[in-house]
Amino acid sequence: MANRWRLREASSLADIGCGLCHWSRLLYPYLHAPARFAGVDREERWVAEAARNIRRAFPHVPPDLLTTLQGDATEIPLPSDSFDVVTCQTVLMHLARPAAALREMLRVVRPGGLLVCVEPNNFWNYLTFTSLTAQEPVEVLVRRFEFWLRYHRGKAAAGEGDHTIGDLLPGALAEAGLTDIAVHLSDRAAALFPPYNTAAQQALVEQGTQWRDSATGPWDRSELRRHVLGGGGTDELFERAFGELVGEFNREQQGIAVGTFHAGFGGVT
Repeated sequence: MANRWRLREASSLADIGCGLCHWSRLLYPYLHAPARFAGVDREERWVAEAARNIRRAFPHVPPDLLTTLQGDATEIPLPSDSFDVVTCQTVLMHLARPAAALREMLRVVRPGGLLVCVEPNNFWNYLTFTSLTAQEPVEVLVRRFEFWLRYHRGKAAAGEGDHTIGDLLPGALAEAGLTDIAVHLSDRAAALFPPYNTAAQQALVEQGTQWRDSATGPWDRSELRRHVLGGGGTDELFERAFGELVGEFNREQQGIAVGTFHAGFGGVT
């Protein structure tokens, strides 16, 4: 990515919705030194931790080059035309007004600079085919599709973001007036198959174990119900599909325990 984006030619980076600076700490070392960095986040606690994280990661960089600011993505507290690279990672998906955030990021980036938006379409993550899918009736799979579509539409209707935005982002950039737009898909698939012995697979298995042993499982039932109904779903749809989801999750865990469950969990080709 650094070569593709020619980060060595850039000497300033702004990370909007920076959180704990996981994303910007990955990009910053590829910039032309000495490089300026600004992290912006709405949450005060993330700003404080981001400042500690970025300075701990790059102790030899003069502190005045590394700044973190509290601010909203739709009103970024940075000057216009001030950064070579402006980026966000899984931020637009959570915003009620992503177009406003895009306009702000375009304002901050220098003419001829680079805007990098890393956003998913998480809808498809709920509809992956696994070693159990062939055993499930078509009606169950269709109901699951409707359940999650209602959920995502309800979430968007509540102003809590659009988790399908990754597929819509190229068009949004074109609508914003950009012409030099490049689109890339992640080539990472979180595949899970016996004997589950890689670090990545063990992390997935551990996450499933934590969900299995928790009181609520992988989902917040009340939050799911609110958004499914907000997306036009019915109580009947929710109760039936939610019960099927829980059953599927339990079968997955049982399959993992005996070493039979497997899935690609991605756009595998």
